[in-house]
Parts: sequence; structure tokens; C-alpha cells
Amino acid sequence: MTNRFHNKDGDQNNHYPTTKAEATCVLPAEDDIFLHREEELAWLDKHLYPDKVVAVCGPGGMGKTSLAVRAVRRLPVDRFPDGIIFHSFYHQAETAKAVQTIALALGIKGEADSEQEVAAALGSKQVLLILDGAEEAGDLSAVLGLRGQCGVLITTRKKSDCGPLRLDLQPLPDKQSEDVLRAWGGDAGDQDAVEQIAELLGGWPVALRLAGHYLHSTGEPAADYLRWLQVELLMEKAQNGKNRAVGLDGIIQRSVDQLSKEARLALEIIGVLAFAPFREGANVALLKHFNHRMVWELCRLLKSLLVQRKAWLLHSTERDLRFCRKVLNELVDMGLLARCGKGWQVSHILIYTYAHKKMFLSDVTHKLLAWYYRDFFEKHSKAGPEGYALLDEERIHCLQVMESCLNREQWKEVQDLAKAIWEYLDQSGHWPEQLAAQKMRLTAARKSGDRYDEVTCYHILGYDCGKRGEHEQAITYYTSALKRARKLNDNKEQILLLDGIALSYQDLDKHEQALECYQQALSLCQKIGDQEQESDILNYIGQLFEEQDNYDQALHYYKQALALEQEGGNRGGEAAVLDTLGAIYQNQGQLTKAMECQEQVLNIFYELGDQDRQAESLINIGFTQAALGEFARAEESMALAVEIAEALDLPELDEWRGELEQLRAERQG
Repeated sequence: MTNRFHNKDGDQNNHYPTTKAEATCVLPAEDDIFLHREEELAWLDKHLYPDKVVAVCGPGGMGKTSLAVRAVRRLPVDRFPDGIIFHSFYHQAETAKAVQTIALALGIKGEADSEQEVAAALGSKQVLLILDGAEEAGDLSAVLGLRGQCGVLITTRKKSDCGPLRLDLQPLPDKQSEDVLRAWGGDAGDQDAVEQIAELLGGWPVALRLAGHYLHSTGEPAADYLRWLQVELLMEKAQNGKNRAVGLDGIIQRSVDQLSKEARLALEIIGVLAFAPFREGANVALLKHFNHRMVWELCRLLKSLLVQRKAWLLHSTERDLRFCRKVLNELVDMGLLARCGKGWQVSHILIYTYAHKKMFLSDVTHKLLAWYYRDFFEKHSKAGPEGYALLDEERIHCLQVMESCLNREQWKEVQDLAKAIWEYLDQSGHWPEQLAAQKMRLTAARKSGDRYDEVTCYHILGYDCGKRGEHEQAITYYTSALKRARKLNDNKEQILLLDGIALSYQDLDKHEQALECYQQALSLCQKIGDQEQESDILNYIGQLFEEQDNYDQALHYYKQALALEQEGGNRGGEAAVLDTLGAIYQNQGQLTKAMECQEQVLNIFYELGDQDRQAESLINIGFTQAALGEFARAEESMALAVEIAEALDLPELDEWRGELEQLRAERQG
């Protein structure tokens, strides 16, 4: 019998400092310089307790996340003994993403109702949930509804997200702004210019940090930066009709203009990735354009020499890694990037938004980035669970690259990425990402006119919903796939889809609908002469009747399946069906017939040399012989099974020994 699997693709960063915590998540790195927020830290320390929902509210760039991270790192260990869980809503607004973050932190990997499991788990814990960027949350109240007695710290730009415990984060006063600017900028130049820069930046922490980094990194006199700011401010006034602090985009652009061409490319690459920590692998690959073979193949395909200008970066050596880190450190020096443990992260969401929306990676390099992630996920997925740990770190970036490919109408790259990431997401239980990836793949298949892949996408979506217990939705997806498979005259795919629909109906206890689908599948199997699949369907129909205790009908279909297995010479399949027949006969009390089936099974496994299954068959035979009162033969059969189990060190050994000893004791008694 084949495996019943409805899919064609078979194709600086620290942790919360506690030893008792069960649920811990990686927090964003702290800023190296953090000044003049003592009152706010004290307020948070006073209010952050289990069963309290606290919010830090303020405009973008005011330092809400930095304040939250610094406050949490300074809490006593026993304040939240079960740890902290950090989730950012930036570019992942869906409630399902937040639920998944919490579930994974709690060690929950179920495929059923994750929200119910998370709520039950949190109900008995004292965890601190940090919900960052809550203004982007699709349904913040749904996430808060899971918290039980846990504490919550929200950062948001919207006052409507906050409850009564709200801290409004204000801009820094002029003198404090100057202190922050000097702390980031070092010896920034004359006092008067620094004071005026700080005043023009309006106490805006993110702008002060960028300006300070700029002055420190470039060595530009503060007076020159001030003159540029004043001109920028006049332009803003001319465009908007009022005087206000200069916009952050202009400040970022000023910094970007000073970057080397390699650092600009790195920032363009980072803008395609997600707003999350990343390793330098993708940047190394892009900067050296993978290797000679791929570059020249790309040149051939595109009939272009666009990538030759970076041929000096092609060698995959330690030198490439050192060069990449040098480039990334250039971004760190300008305040655009921050070190994050062993990786890196854009230093602020507003900087990421700028890179994401206003910096453009060429289509050629963008395809190379997609190819890098395709190859990365294909390679490490093959390693199974050992490779999944590496993929966990890159999952969010791969999905972001996939979405970017979709927006650029790079349909094949979307499809290839979705195929490469499918097995990992499926085996790891990352349901929200799996759903998102396959929906993007479906869009790409439709747009590119790939009808066969469109069928596959619907098929996978149905399979995934079935695994989640969402059987009605599974039927909807399977049915969509079936309609398209019929138009393509793809009989084999129709059989698999009808089987999937039938199984979903079976799980819903809709046996008549299930039987109708099985019968349609059976007719198709007979039409195309696929005896192996026909045998499987006959077995599934037998199981359907067996579930309803209709043993006569079950036997009728099982016997048809047995005949096909025997005709096809599939000894393993024949043994499986005989084993099922023996179990039914035993349940009906027809022990002699059960024995006949079990003995045939044993003979097949002797023929195949499968000692594990021989031992199982001998135990089953022993039970049947004992039920028939043939105790001496039963003891002999069980003793032989135990002997094989001892030789092979089978896990059932102790259980079978116990059964044998019990039989011997009953005989003696």
C-alpha cells in the first residue's frame, strides 16, 4: 500500500536573565547609549507585574522599544519567573503570527487549535508578553485575550491600543537632546552648532542618533551639517507651508549618500529582507554573486554583462566574509544597522521602512537573492531536524523575499521558493507561514498561467487544512483543485484529490459523501489501470465500512484489495491486507479464519526476511491460539517471538516477555 500523503511536492542580543524561565524569547539589542529616561524606567519598574497590561505610547522614533527592552532587562528575576516572550507586529500583523511566536516560546507545536493551547498554557504561568509595534496589529484584543494572568508590555503609536496604565513618551528637552547628540557623535565640533542641530531635531531620539553617528563617522564639521539641516528645513517649510522639524527620510538619505557603493547594495538587500535579525550569509552571497558558474549562466540567460562589474567578489572564501562584515560595519558606523548577537538588524523600523520602500535592488540582483534562499532551504531541508534550526533563523526573511518577488512579478522565483520551503514549514508546524507561502505560490501560478502548479497549490492548501483539523476548508481547496485537474485531464491527480476529499468527509463523519468520492476515485483507477492506487482506495473503503461496524461490506472491499495485491505480486501489501482481515475475523469471533490469515502473514514475512514483522505475527498468532485453547502452541509461538525480540533488541521485548510469563502462569495454575 502507498503512503496516504496528498501532496505532489513530496517534490548584541541576550535573553531574559533567569534560570527558572520556561518561556524565553530573544530580545532586541539594547542601544549602546541610553540617556535621560530614568523617570520612565522607574515608572515601568513600578507597574510591570503579572496580570498588568502596561503600554508605552508615542510617535515613531521616540525610543519606545529601546525603553521597553532596557526596562525589562532590569527587572528582578522572580518578577516573571516563567520568562518573557517578545513579538513584533511590524510586517507581521496577523494574529496567527503572534500566536505562533507565543506557542513556539512555550514549546507548543500542535497543529490543531493553537489559540486554545496557548491560552491554556499561559493560564498557569507568570510570563511577560512584550507586544512591539502594536499599532500594526490586525487584532490586538485577540492576542490580549490569550494572556490569562500574564503581564503585558505594549509599545504603540496609537493611544487606542492602551489601557489605563499608559506611559506617554515625550521628545527630549533641548539640553538632554544635546547630551544625546554629543554622546553618539563624540567630538562633534563647536558648541553652538551642536545646540542648534539638537534644537532643529526636536528632541527626536532616532534623528539624534543618526545625526550623531553621521558626525562621528564622516568627521564632517557640525557647522556644515547644521547648514544642510537649515536648508532642508526651508525646503520642508516651502513644501508644507509651516515650520517643523526636518523629516527622518532626509536625514537617512544624507547618511546613505555617504555610503560606499557596496554598503548601499547591502542596505538595498537588507531592505528586501524582513525587519528581523539576520546573518550575513545572504549579503555575502549577493556581494560575491554566488560563484562564477551562476554569474556566467545569468549573463547567458539575460544576454547582459551587468554583473561583471562585481567579478572581484566571486570567490567563496573567508576573505568574502571579512569583506561583507566590513561593509555591514560601515552601516553600523552610520547608525543604520546594529549588531544583534551573532547577527545584525536594522537599527530602527523607520530606517527599515526607508530601505524597504525607497531603495531599489536591481531585478538581476533580486533574482539572485531569491535563488540564494531557494538553494539554502533546499539544502538544509534535506538534513531534516538538524537543518531546521538554521532555517528557523531565515524563515521570516525567505517569506519576505518571496513577497518581494511577487510584487515584482517574478513568478517562477515565487514558485521555486514556496517549493523549497514547503517541507520545512510542514514538518516544523509553521502553519501561518505555510498558508502565506502557498497562497503567494498560487497567485504566481495563476499569473504565469501554470495550471498544473495551480492545482498543486490548491492540493497543498487542502492537505494543510486537513492536518489542522479544518476539514470543511480542506474540502473547499481540494474541490477547487479537482475542478482544475479535470480540465487538465490529469486522472492521477484527480484520484489523489478525491481521496483527500473523501478522507475529509470521513473525518466529519459524513460517510455517504466519503463513499461517493471513493467510488469516483475507484472508477478512475480502473479506467487508467492503476492497480496499486486501486488497491489503496479499496482499502480506504474497507476502513470506512469498518468504522461503521459494517464488517461484511468491509470484508468485501478488503478481499478485492487482497486480490489486486496478489495479482500484482506485492507481498508487503498482501501481508498488510491479510493482517487487517485477520483482525476483523478475530473481532467477529471467527478465530479459525483469523488464524489462517495470520499464518499467511507470517509466511510472507519469512519469505521477505523481515524478522521484526515475523515477531509481531508470532505474537498475534499466539494470542489467537490461546483464545482457541491451544495453550502449548500459543506458548511456543510467543516464546519464538520473544527470542527474535531479544536478538533484535526490539522495544516490545519487555511487553512480550510479560505476556509469555502470564500465559505460562495460567497454564501451570
